[in-house]
Amino acid sequence: MSAKLSTADDWDWIVIDQLEFDAIIGIYPHEREQVQPLRVDLRLGVEPIHAAVQSDDISTTVDYQRVCETVMALAQSGQFNLVETLAQRCADALFAAFPIQAIQLSVSKPLALPYTRGVGVEIFRRRPVVEFEL
Repeated sequence: MSAKLSTADDWDWIVIDQLEFDAIIGIYPHEREQVQPLRVDLRLGVEPIHAAVQSDDISTTVDYQRVCETVMALAQSGQFNLVETLAQRCADALFAAFPIQAIQLSVSKPLALPYTRGVGVEIFRRRPVVEFEL
């Protein structure tokens, strides 16, 4: 008997739009000395939310506040030069902490280039599948 793997068609999506906070990130000396605004958008693919709907209890779904706190704490650690690295580390941390099946995540720096509305990266990741040998 094999377990059915869930697919994107089976998921519901939790959306967190425009999480905004300040952090040290960048490759230039001035970016390493002063905080700058970051904007993060998240779409979290989760198993259908039937249990949360029935119970109306936060413990049966993904806690949005904890997701935001996880992302902000990681970003504000100041250890990243590239938004690409930050985006991947956020995805890794969220998979480790929450029952998320997929993540679409964008990180942008609104003030990085004065002639743009922002620059950044958007990634899509599925929860890694762990294979076991019998």
